[in-house]
Amino acid sequence: MGVFTCPNASRALLRAATRGLASAGSKSPASIPSRWLSNSTCRARSITASCQSTWKKSRTRSCPAYSPGRGHGDRRTIFSWPKVFRNYEELPRDYRDQTGLGFSGRDLTEAEARQILGSGISAEEANHLLRILHGRRVAGTLEDPAFAIHTAQFSAGQMAAGLAYLRKTVPVEEVMNAGLRAEDELSQLEQDMEQTMERKQQQTQQQKAAGAKETEETAAEAYKPDPVYGRSQFDEMRARNIAKAKAKEKALEEERRAAEAREGAATAGPVAKLQEQERQISNAKIAEYYDKAQSDLEAPPAMRAWERILPSATVVLLVVGFMGAVSTVYEEPTPRYRLLRELSTSQATVGAIMALNALVLVGWRVPPLWSAFNRYMMVVVATVKPVTLFSAVFSHTKLSHLLVNMVPLWFVGTALHDETGRAGFLTLYLGCGAAGFLGSLTTYTLRGWLTVTSLGASGATLGLCSAYFWEHRTDGFRILGLPQDGVHGIVFLALLTALQLAGLGRTAKLKVDIASHLTGIAAGIVGIELLNRARGGRLAGASGETACE
Repeated sequence: MGVFTCPNASRALLRAATRGLASAGSKSPASIPSRWLSNSTCRARSITASCQSTWKKSRTRSCPAYSPGRGHGDRRTIFSWPKVFRNYEELPRDYRDQTGLGFSGRDLTEAEARQILGSGISAEEANHLLRILHGRRVAGTLEDPAFAIHTAQFSAGQMAAGLAYLRKTVPVEEVMNAGLRAEDELSQLEQDMEQTMERKQQQTQQQKAAGAKETEETAAEAYKPDPVYGRSQFDEMRARNIAKAKAKEKALEEERRAAEAREGAATAGPVAKLQEQERQISNAKIAEYYDKAQSDLEAPPAMRAWERILPSATVVLLVVGFMGAVSTVYEEPTPRYRLLRELSTSQATVGAIMALNALVLVGWRVPPLWSAFNRYMMVVVATVKPVTLFSAVFSHTKLSHLLVNMVPLWFVGTALHDETGRAGFLTLYLGCGAAGFLGSLTTYTLRGWLTVTSLGASGATLGLCSAYFWEHRTDGFRILGLPQDGVHGIVFLALLTALQLAGLGRTAKLKVDIASHLTGIAAGIVGIELLNRARGGRLAGASGETACE
């Protein structure tokens, strides 16, 4: 009667009979379920075990065959429903991510697919997606991006809806399955590393054996007994020494290669920057002069900003003011009192400045002068001396730097000298140079760059150029007769200023004193205006005295 009242009576009887046969025929303990890794290429891990069912303890069954339309666990018999895998240990050996695992005893219909995943997806595609997602839940690869290509045709919303449906209808320990897979992956990595180490050790032993054999063969080749007189002790000693020397050379070569490999591994990656090394001085006397020229200070003196700037600013104002006052009363000497009458006054003055700059350039090549030049021929922000703001205007250490400053000084300086006179020209030259260094001193002190040093006539030369173009800002300048109306001087002044402004913020990279250049340009414009006003006042006073007489 129980057979007719039980809805699955035949299946229950078959399970009971099978359970009895298994217990009677099997005397071995139940085998422990095994698990293996699986990826998109279905590379099974080297663990030999068969698939296990949840109700079986000692008997195994074969894995379902692969079908392109259905996932693992979808095979159904007369007496049982398809197996739904939930545990990582039950994962079939031939599991593939693109195929997935069966999630239910039947596939979804079109209506169910639309209700769960929304419109725009067929029932076949919906079942395929759910099988892949369920397989990932069991295999522990739900968050693995390596398998995303198999579900790239589905949207994120469809995948989220399918995952929510599976979690609601087919509970699976996803965290535990992912942890078990991670353990298997680590175990596989350890095995691979052990195999790699074993192969390396075998290769090393083989190389050592080959080297020893080669040494023996070399020694045997080096010594050959004389066919007439037999063995010679000296020849044997020579052969042994030759073999030892070759073995030593080979060992040194291996050490050298190992050292190169270590250095290459240490600097692997992008292009390694070569460490700049200070050039060693081989001459003992020159090295002595070099040491004397160095400072004994280990750090810049602790001073406030105004303590560094104010003394130098005061000296610059006093000296430039005095020179400006002299320029108002200075009169050019007559030709009879000049030494070089063949040259004009402007050529003589500018030529003397250029000669003095060239002389200082040569002085930098004389080692005994290094100590004095380091103190008085360059501006050092940490230990600034007010006199260096004027002396550094005549100091250059490179010929290229000297030419860049002296060439425009000759062309623009001589023209400006003819208009302002010798006193006014010298006032502008020294005033622009000193003001430029004062601007750089102020800038670097406020920014905390106390180790900066600066020298050169760039600020003075740019100041003279800006003064000249400002004086002729409305005049037209033609180059080789072009353009016909000429280019106004204000255009050249703007180009000169824009070129310096383009270097702002890149002082350390370009190694150019941009602050000194800009301050020199501003000082040149202000200086020429002050000279013009002083000259205009003097001319007005002279005309008034003539009218009174």
